[in-house]
Amino acid sequence: MLWRIVGEKETNKMSKGRPAEKSITTVVVYKKPTGKKHWMLITEDGVDDIINSRKRNSLLPSNYEIVEIGIGESLAEQYKKEYNIK
Repeated sequence: MLWRIVGEKETNKMSKGRPAEKSITTVVVYKKPTGKKHWMLITEDGVDDIINSRKRNSLLPSNYEIVEIGIGESLAEQYKKEYNIK
C-alpha cells in the first residue's frame, strides 16, 4: 500500500469504497436498410443503451436491423468469421 505522511498523521492514498469495475465489451452485428452487407460495432456501452430506441443519441439509427448482439471480446472474432466482416 502507498502511504503518505501529512503532519503527524498517516493517510492512505488508495481510494475508499468499491474498486473500479472493468468495462465489458458489447459486440453488435447489424445491417443497413439499403444493403446486404453486415457491419460490426464494438463498444463499451451496455446492451440496453444499444437496444433502447428512445435514447436521444442512440448508437445505431432506428432503421438499422440488429442481426446479432453479444457481450465479450471473443464474440468479435466469431462474428467476423460468421458474417465475413473485415
